[in-house]
Amino acid sequence: MKMAGPQRGSPARYIFGLVCLVASLITLPAGFLQMVNALETGGYGTSRNTMAFVTLGAGGALLGLGIALLIWELSVRHNIRH
Repeated sequence: MKMAGPQRGSPARYIFGLVCLVASLITLPAGFLQMVNALETGGYGTSRNTMAFVTLGAGGALLGLGIALLIWELSVRHNIRH
């Protein structure tokens, strides 16, 4: 059953989503720079290359989590249900 007006959202979910987005905007360029540095020094199969992939994966995970949390929060606040 849909309610008539907007519901109250969670400020913690909103803030955590924004923090995840900002962290991803820091982590992804850092991972890119690590990858460039690893490829210049040793190429594929090195431990530096593995750490660059881990950093890029963490940045992607933070980006996905941040976007998902913000979509969830805004859908609750504006009563958008499908």
